[in-house]
Amino acid sequence: MALDWLASYSRDRHLESSITSMGRRVREIVPQCMALSLGLLEEGLTFTLVSETREAAVLDAIQYVDGGPCVMATESGNVAQATHLPTDEDLWHLFSRAQSVAGVASTLSLPILREERVVCGVNLYASEPDAFDGHHGELADACGAWAEGVVTNADLTFTSRLRAAAAPTRLRDNAFFDAATGFIAAHQDIDPETAAAKIRDAAVRAGVSPADVARFLLNSNPEQGV
Repeated sequence: MALDWLASYSRDRHLESSITSMGRRVREIVPQCMALSLGLLEEGLTFTLVSETREAAVLDAIQYVDGGPCVMATESGNVAQATHLPTDEDLWHLFSRAQSVAGVASTLSLPILREERVVCGVNLYASEPDAFDGHHGELADACGAWAEGVVTNADLTFTSRLRAAAAPTRLRDNAFFDAATGFIAAHQDIDPETAAAKIRDAAVRAGVSPADVARFLLNSNPEQGV
């Protein structure tokens, strides 16, 4: 999971307790919340800094491949909520399918601002479609202080994460990875090399392996089996 990456590249040992405390406060407000992740905006890209579960990190990765509320929230600075609605599927088809497989019925992405600039975003995943309705302000207040502290204290070098993730290039020959690459290439009308690079980049940014992203994509779209 993302915490395993952080253990290698960060001297800050309080990240896990910080995300746990944030999760505890969020569930006091929304008991149906299943998981959360915290993304850091770095040079125009969002990276998953820490997540409660591997599933949350992989859902983040799907958004990095094909778009989603987390990416939109950090890019626009606005709160983004998504449920199993046709409009959401039109916007983020792959993410909508993936969250359905993960048992997620709604998401809420909250941008965290510092001096009117988005520095990170909190992604919340819930099991009920209306779980976050009427709680946006309270959740933003609850998450904002925690997120600020985590981002301020984190000592994470993303170039180190990139170097580490670049090593297992043999995944290019893996059947799951190849199938997912072909699916993304067809879905986005891009060449296979670009599709493979997008999957690897998304995996790095989410702190999971390319194989995790590939399997999740294929499980979310069973017609693309191997």
